[in-house]
Amino acid sequence: MFRIEKAILTYFVLQLCLFWTLNKCCAAQPETTITQQKGTFETCSSFGSINPRIAFHACIAGEKDPPHQMTSIVFDNVLVNYGNGYNKQTGIFTCTIPGVYTFNYSLLPKMDSGDTALLLIKNGDKINYIHSINTAGNAQTASLNAVLHLSVGDRVWVQLQQGRPWTGGNSLCFQGYQLFSD
Repeated sequence: MFRIEKAILTYFVLQLCLFWTLNKCCAAQPETTITQQKGTFETCSSFGSINPRIAFHACIAGEKDPPHQMTSIVFDNVLVNYGNGYNKQTGIFTCTIPGVYTFNYSLLPKMDSGDTALLLIKNGDKINYIHSINTAGNAQTASLNAVLHLSVGDRVWVQLQQGRPWTGGNSLCFQGYQLFSD
C-alpha cells in the first residue's frame, strides 16, 4: 500500500512541477502583449511572468564589393528586427535586455577568394570564426553559431578578417535571438 501511495504522490508532484514550468515559461497563449521602447514582451496569465521578444535576421542586399577587413559588416537587408536591437547602419546588435542569446552567421567566399575568414565579435573580443580555404574555381559555404550571455549595452557583430565573401543571393547573413532573460 505504501508503494502505491508513494508512486501517486510522486506522480502528482511531477505533474505540479510540469504545470508550473509550462505556465512559467509561457507555453500557453500570452494574456497580453506590451510594447515598450526596449522591445516587445508577452505577459502570461500565470505568475505574471514576462517573456521578451528579441530577434533579428539581416543579410547583405545584392552583390556588392566585399566589406572592409577588420570592421563590422553592415547587413543592410533587415528581414526581422523585433526589439530593434540590430542597427543596419553599423551592423551591430546592442543588447537592451540582459539574458542568454544565440547568434548565427554565414559565409560563402567568392570562388577566387582563397582563404576567407569571418569573426563573431562581442564587445571587441573574438568569440569564434568561420574559416574557408578554397582553391580556384571551388565554392564552400559555412555557418556557425554561438550562445552568449549578454548584459545591457553589450554589442555583438560580424567582421571580415581576410578574404572576399560573396554577398549575392542573401549568402552573407547574421541572425540572433534571445533564448531567455536574466
